[in-house]
Amino acid sequence: MSLDLIRASAHVREHRGKTFVVKVGGACLAKPRHVRRIAEQLACVHALGARLVVVHGAGPQANECQRALGEEPVFIDGRRVTTPAALEALTKSTQELSQALSDALSARGSVASSSMSAAVATKRPPMQTSEGEVDFGLVGDIQSVDSGAVKAALDEGVIPLVAPPVTDGAGGHLNVNADLLASELAVGLGAAKLVLLTSAAGVLADPADPHSAISVLSLAELLEQREGGTVAGGMHVKTSAIEAAMAGGVERVHVVSGMDEDSLLVELYTNQGAGTLILSEAEEVTA
Repeated sequence: MSLDLIRASAHVREHRGKTFVVKVGGACLAKPRHVRRIAEQLACVHALGARLVVVHGAGPQANECQRALGEEPVFIDGRRVTTPAALEALTKSTQELSQALSDALSARGSVASSSMSAAVATKRPPMQTSEGEVDFGLVGDIQSVDSGAVKAALDEGVIPLVAPPVTDGAGGHLNVNADLLASELAVGLGAAKLVLLTSAAGVLADPADPHSAISVLSLAELLEQREGGTVAGGMHVKTSAIEAAMAGGVERVHVVSGMDEDSLLVELYTNQGAGTLILSEAEEVTA
């Protein structure tokens, strides 16, 4: 163990005082033990000196709640069609998850602010998809993020918890994709890293093979994968989020399993990592 700590110490020094935006998919928080496991890792990263902002989704939970309201969820190209019932289900699910995650972090010594409002969105017009033009309903595109309020919480040693839906600035709320929300926050905060915790092991060379995670990619290589059709399902939106984050100055993005024990810690504090590290420049990948 001491040797592991010695090896990790270089990463700890590098990360101390840096801001990381960690997006946790709802599937990674599906059961109380999953919430506890994620909170344990986040609290450890926080204790080691990183400034953490956590953005989380509640996809599976909202699906179940929406069905309980008598409506079947609909997704197109990985994006939710948000009816009034879907928005109600999402709001309830994210609030419950935020509270559960806040409680789990507090139990491990980290103070978290539950359900912080950090963005304003405007309703998205109908858009072109693989199924033609689609109106996604009560869905918004992020217009601005309140990085000042988030930074103030970080300066107080708090872990801000952020989740959709977000305000439309006129008294209503709109669903926004949590990956894109995390990306915008990472840019607004000047974050050193954006970390996407997902149900997959990383970016897969073959979407049909869960064991085909690629260790390191450049952004250009990731975009080539998308053009080549090897990016599937929800990874389409994640790729857009990664592209936007890097265009805004975030130099490193990690896509890591949130289902495997200690995968976040292995990714951040070991040389071999546990998922996929995406770098902005191809020469960095070679290095």
